[in-house]
Amino acid sequence: MGSTPPPPEILDGDVTRLDVDGTFSVSWTHRLRFSRNVLAPGNQLLASLLPEEPRPIRVLPVLDSGLVDARPGLPEDVTDWLDRNADKVIPAAPPLILPGGEDAKNGWDAYEMTARAIAEGHVCRRSLVLIFGGGAVLDAASFASATAHRGVRAIRLPSTTLSQGDSGVGVKNAINAFGSKNFLGTFAPPHAVVNDTSLLDSLDDRHWRSGLSEAVKVALLKDPDLLDKIEQDTVPLMERDLDSMERILIESARLHMNHIVHGGDPFETKHARPLDLGHWSAHRMESLSNWTLPHGDAVALGLAIDLVYAMKIGMLHGGITERVIQCLQSLGFLGETSVLDDSEALLVGLEEFREHLGGRLAIPLISDIGVAGEVDEIDQKTMKESIDAVRKAANQSD
Repeated sequence: MGSTPPPPEILDGDVTRLDVDGTFSVSWTHRLRFSRNVLAPGNQLLASLLPEEPRPIRVLPVLDSGLVDARPGLPEDVTDWLDRNADKVIPAAPPLILPGGEDAKNGWDAYEMTARAIAEGHVCRRSLVLIFGGGAVLDAASFASATAHRGVRAIRLPSTTLSQGDSGVGVKNAINAFGSKNFLGTFAPPHAVVNDTSLLDSLDDRHWRSGLSEAVKVALLKDPDLLDKIEQDTVPLMERDLDSMERILIESARLHMNHIVHGGDPFETKHARPLDLGHWSAHRMESLSNWTLPHGDAVALGLAIDLVYAMKIGMLHGGITERVIQCLQSLGFLGETSVLDDSEALLVGLEEFREHLGGRLAIPLISDIGVAGEVDEIDQKTMKESIDAVRKAANQSD
């Protein structure tokens, strides 16, 4: 039995203090689906995920311009899918095509385009935004849908290996602002995430491999077996074997999702971000490159830096560091090192990371594969040495 709170103090008939607290929780099912050719006539997956409403709902399709360039028939395929499901959906507008790549997050343009289409299409909280694209378009359009009417439902259909294995699965969205990655955004779980792996065949080689650095990251933190699989499948992965990539992405997405659902901190209200191994420097590298360095390549460099640092401070065996660096190089990473030339500029990322966490530094590291930890202080001299060691190692492998 809980104790009864004392009555408020009364002074001259006025309440001097009254505390009223309440606790509530919200149940949420985070839906993740893998399939191929979800817009094909025989595939009912996407239709099965539509919110149940007594009347057809308005649907606004949003498409990544890079994806449309690679698949010119996509807008028509989306329109055909809407027509076939006319008993459940009403098109709010023709498919909205947003600029793809990191430019979608640099500024307000993509956000405003999506928000305006939501307003003009009379898309309400009972409606749906259907977003096809890479992580940047998913972020910008999801941010708009999350803030329009204080939350319009969205289904994300990630179209890159990076977004299918990591960012598209999450509950975050944001745009870049004031020189900082993801400075403006919200936590807003999508209604569902549908990974259509047939969309991946349109990627160039650089973006095909991009999601593998995040798969290596989550394997280092949570699953030694996944790292073994990545190493064993290096050749078919580099030869663009879809079955091999699909297997890795399923495991990567499942591990990321399990952390969100079962990790105890889905909205990152605590001081740490335990899945962000290698990310304090990766985000800074992207900014230093004026957003020309892809996130996957930045994460690979960031992983190498953090593992070398963990080795130098005696936290991690050197053989593991060498193994992971070799794995990343075999996957085509660590080839672009100009962002490592100015270690002082790169170390600014530590302060940005601290601010992003809420004022207390917590850098995730590992002491073994699958054994995660963190440090709250960084020896800057040792970190500079680590940055220089990765730069030299990468240059020697060219």
